[in-house]
Amino acid sequence: MAKLRLKDIFIAATSWAILLLCGCGQLNQTPPIIKQGEFPFRFIYELDGKRYDIEDTIICEYKGMDAFLHVRTWNAYLKSGADRISMIYDRNVNSVLKKTRINNSIEVYLDYGAGAYYMGDTQQATGLIHGKPHICYIEDYETSSRESHNTATPLTEEQAENLFGIKIIEFTFSTPIENTFEK
Repeated sequence: MAKLRLKDIFIAATSWAILLLCGCGQLNQTPPIIKQGEFPFRFIYELDGKRYDIEDTIICEYKGMDAFLHVRTWNAYLKSGADRISMIYDRNVNSVLKKTRINNSIEVYLDYGAGAYYMGDTQQATGLIHGKPHICYIEDYETSSRESHNTATPLTEEQAENLFGIKIIEFTFSTPIENTFEK
């Protein structure tokens, strides 16, 4: 488990303040009319000459209001029960972002998106960096014995193929719903 550092606390507090100032985390939001949805998808890719065909459904559920910020929160998970769809996972390998660094681990996985995105919660989804489905590259590395980092980077289809040999054949996801919110 990563150690909590003063820098992390500062970043969290700053992010919270930015959310409030930009209106992305408007206080006292109202509950949604539609509280649950199912969003089928199909993802086909090729790696090392082998084809992978994945069909699943993203289940999104209204979780409730955040007790501190009073903003809507959502759960999103795969109907299959899988945590996520990992294409590559390796340990003690060179970084793609910084060639001279050896990472504790790397992973390329399918980030299927956030519940707020699918459930039409534009107030929440506009502040999400990784809200929509995409391929993600994550590195776990240490800069000292007291400091570890976990960096997630979205990848384009071209980057996935050029950097990791992952050829995307089909990337079809359900579109978000149009939701309304109680007044």
